[in-house]
Amino acid sequence: MQKKGLIVLVILLTISNCWGQNNIGAIGQWREHHNNQSVKNVVKGDKIYGASKYQLFSVDSKNNIEYIGKSNGLNEVGIQTIKWHTLSQQLIVAYNNSSIDIIHGDQVFGINDIQLSNLYPNNKINDISVLDKWVLLATNFGIVILDVEKKEIKDTWFPNNNRKAVITYQTATTADSLYVVTEEGLFSTSIKNNWILPNQWIHLAAFKALGIKGVANQKNTIYAYSDNSIFQLPNTQPYAIFTTAKIKQVIADTASILVALQHGNNKGSVVNINYNKTITTIVDTTILVHPTALLLEDQGYWIADSVKGLLHKTTSLNWLPLSGPTQSIETRSAINDKILITPFGNDKIGFATYTAAGWTNYTNFNTTANLPILNDAVLDSKDGSVWFTADNSLVHIDVVARKMETIVPSIVTGKLVDVQIGTDGSIWTLKEGQGILVSNKNTWNLITPPSDYEKQGFQSFLLSSYGQAWIIVPNAQGLYAYQSAQNYSTAAWKKFTTARGNGNLPSNTITCITEDKIGNIWIGTDKGVGIINCGDLTTNSCDAYTPIVTNNGFAGTLFQNTTINTIAIDGANRKWVGTNNGAWLLSSDGTTIIEHFIATTSPLPTDTITQILVDPIMGEVFFNTPQGMVSFRGTSTEAAATQESILIYPNPVAPDYSGPIAFKGLVENAMVKITDLSGRLVFQTRSLGGQAIWNGRSYEGQKIATGIYLVFVRSDDGEEKNVGKLLITNGL
Repeated sequence: MQKKGLIVLVILLTISNCWGQNNIGAIGQWREHHNNQSVKNVVKGDKIYGASKYQLFSVDSKNNIEYIGKSNGLNEVGIQTIKWHTLSQQLIVAYNNSSIDIIHGDQVFGINDIQLSNLYPNNKINDISVLDKWVLLATNFGIVILDVEKKEIKDTWFPNNNRKAVITYQTATTADSLYVVTEEGLFSTSIKNNWILPNQWIHLAAFKALGIKGVANQKNTIYAYSDNSIFQLPNTQPYAIFTTAKIKQVIADTASILVALQHGNNKGSVVNINYNKTITTIVDTTILVHPTALLLEDQGYWIADSVKGLLHKTTSLNWLPLSGPTQSIETRSAINDKILITPFGNDKIGFATYTAAGWTNYTNFNTTANLPILNDAVLDSKDGSVWFTADNSLVHIDVVARKMETIVPSIVTGKLVDVQIGTDGSIWTLKEGQGILVSNKNTWNLITPPSDYEKQGFQSFLLSSYGQAWIIVPNAQGLYAYQSAQNYSTAAWKKFTTARGNGNLPSNTITCITEDKIGNIWIGTDKGVGIINCGDLTTNSCDAYTPIVTNNGFAGTLFQNTTINTIAIDGANRKWVGTNNGAWLLSSDGTTIIEHFIATTSPLPTDTITQILVDPIMGEVFFNTPQGMVSFRGTSTEAAATQESILIYPNPVAPDYSGPIAFKGLVENAMVKITDLSGRLVFQTRSLGGQAIWNGRSYEGQKIATGIYLVFVRSDDGEEKNVGKLLITNGL
């Protein structure tokens, strides 16, 4: 059993309609950026609790939203369902991998007995119900009894009389009986002292052919329901029938029955069946898309929708402004010091932005018509506008000025793949099956590779700061590089492969490519990393080399036989590498491993990293994965060109603060000296890019005394220098 402290992240509902998960944290802290509008469940406890796929959130009586995820207490991601246990005042969270978290106050207790059990081929938890001090977990092999006070598994009940495993979907109890929906039909048994006797199960055979999928209890009366009908036990004649909609959930209170319905064409509704069987619509199909769960409490109705979020209906309808991108991010995003742009891609319309104000989602932009399906994105460093590829067109959007234009190069037809911006402002894009399209002053030119070059299946390319286009070749055929006569003496194409003297790549299967701050081209493959530093293609051989990395005293080839999914460069020219075995931070030359994050030891939702982006100013590192995006506050930022000021954070240092102290806005590799007012040197370090870090202790590891300290910053040549002050209030 694992026990964790819970760190609550609060956002007030009274803020604007752009929502961040939480304010950026201290160096070394994590944040999660999940789609919280895909709500799976809602329950009432000491607060209203909702569950999205990867996070929990709660709403208190003052309308504050709190987010709870793996970064601040939970042990897992991938929530299956939740339930409130009233007697113990605890929230039970069941995950897709069959592990369980019990949240009690600010503590989280993890139970992984079911997850680790190998007695049954499938341990999935389907539903949770409460029986006095017990919690009943309906699983794919039976009913697991959980004692939430002792935090332990007590027993397993098999809802049949042969004690064989059976898929159990849902349970409901009356004062003296337990009803269970299984793959073999509907069963019941008597309850005595909150326990059952073995071999006392009754098969309600008359309901087997009715397709029962769920049960609910209303004042000791059990209602069972199928896709289209509700039955009041023991009657097999329908209590209510819905011929044009599918029943998603039934809940029963003391006066009526609430039913969530799924209609065709992405429309949902909630209706109320009164005691006289009349049906009243609570929320109609113009409001809901995919209702997934219902809750009735004193303040009205709470309705979970897997597309639109959580709806609170009282005398009015109010959608909670839940944070995060509303779709999974499956294409290449872009980032600068002000904004992160994430096109949804594939078959999903629109894009999302993340700024200091939080997440904003767009399905249209200054028009009533929907945006097209947007794929790759790149930000223009000159004006901050963004370019997207969209099938055979480019979409150019200025998010701040709210302007959009669609550009369809008329020179050839075909799908556009990836888009890059040259240092001269030219727009470059790959044309599937054709080559490179370049626009300079609104004139498009097609640059065609040699006739023997493969042109079908282009996916991405890199436009280097030296004006060379590096194209990942489809079908495991290496790299193409192109240079124009505008930047070099001769326009030329060159093909790079694993052959020595012709590229020396680790593999011909190229997965990603990026350029570091000194012009080296870092090439990710399915067999590790290769580095090329290439000048003129017509005169240089440009063979790649693979760094030898030192780790735990052993030296070896960097990521040998490892698939590299993405590489990003931080402000200190260090390399963040995303693999199927987590994220790695390497020194600038790639010879030293600084960090390695995996899902079991960090808030990463999975070990598969598909893209990494680095905020150049704040040093925040964003990791996109198939299970959502998370971010980590790194230790380096972009260096300033001149030493005009020193930003010290936090300053003053509060008595309860124990994290690192950051000095930002520094020039590259600046010397940072911290002294007391008498001039005695307390600590000295160098900046990583434009940021230096201090733990608030002396060289000997002693806590620094309360007082005012001077911070001296200078470049190696002495041309750039500045002085700042730091107040420490948590010292000796």
